[in-house]
Amino acid sequence: MSAFAPQLDRDVNDDGAMSIARRCMMVSRRMLMQWGGLVGAGFLIGPSKASGANFGSEKAGGVYFTAENPGRWRNKVEGHLPEVSVTMIGGEKRVIITTNHKMFGFKHYIVKHVLLDAHYGFIDEKLFDPNADEPVSEHKLPSGYSGPIYALSMCNLHDVWLASAQA
Repeated sequence: MSAFAPQLDRDVNDDGAMSIARRCMMVSRRMLMQWGGLVGAGFLIGPSKASGANFGSEKAGGVYFTAENPGRWRNKVEGHLPEVSVTMIGGEKRVIITTNHKMFGFKHYIVKHVLLDAHYGFIDEKLFDPNADEPVSEHKLPSGYSGPIYALSMCNLHDVWLASAQA
């Protein structure tokens, strides 16, 4: 008989039901084990990858697609890779993102464009109506921003495509 068995006997009521205190202890122990596993996985992955701060090219061709790494969509680059241009409009730096992709209603379309900064932080996005819009978006850059920008073009069938430009 283990040292744990006598404790179990005291935590079981006359009708065989487990006491509330015992149930809470078991739930707490289970949660501790689950969270401990997540924290441990974070240490194994490493802080830069766990935080997303180092969104490196090893993801290209798998998580997202680029001209250099089109992955399984190598025949889809021309119609899915966003074109990014930076221009001054009314004294403000603006980014224009264009995806050379026809919109076929909800059957096949560009869902949205997302603009990210040098650290892959969110700047802006534009959602498209597949029955009315063309996949062209204009975004205002934060005042004084300069450096790399990244554009994502999301197709409902052919995943997420990434292109960059210098602002």
